[in-house]
Amino acid sequence: MNGLAGVQMKASDINKDIQKVYSLYNQAHESFVDIWQKMILFSPMWWLGFTLSILPWIIWFKLHNRQNRGDLIRAGLFMAIIALILDSIGLQFGLWTYPYNVFPFITGYLPWDLTLLPVSMMLMIELKPSLNHFLKGIIYGALAAFIGEPIAMWLDLYEPIRWKSIYSFPIYVLLFLLSNYIAKGKPFHTTL
Repeated sequence: MNGLAGVQMKASDINKDIQKVYSLYNQAHESFVDIWQKMILFSPMWWLGFTLSILPWIIWFKLHNRQNRGDLIRAGLFMAIIALILDSIGLQFGLWTYPYNVFPFITGYLPWDLTLLPVSMMLMIELKPSLNHFLKGIIYGALAAFIGEPIAMWLDLYEPIRWKSIYSFPIYVLLFLLSNYIAKGKPFHTTL
């Protein structure tokens, strides 16, 4: 019995420590939201992010092959979810920051994770469908890591702290290959 009571006591101590950490986290997030409301919301950089969140989807909707819509959206959703997860991990480890978040409640950069990466990947899958998918993955990875990221840095939308674009390259290649595999799996063949 004494052993179990000791474990429960330790668990309650752990719970108290975790509650203290969450309290500090909530205070930090409230400060972040306050800064976001005063300095970022409706600024020119916020409007750029907002536009980058919507415009690529409109362009994709007009350009894509409607027969493949369901397959592409499935792959795009996969890309968006994985990008959000990886972005959240990178932010929590202090590898990079996004000075101009579109929303203060999403840890990653909304335009990059939920729009630019998935839409560009879906367009790349449709572009030259007979081209070797490994080659397309390398091209996609190079474009995202060595052109997309530097443009985002130049625009002050992305600030690497302990990260280099060369680290992103294999990740983008792998994400493209996995997304391509998902898109080319059992087709939906939807026409909306």
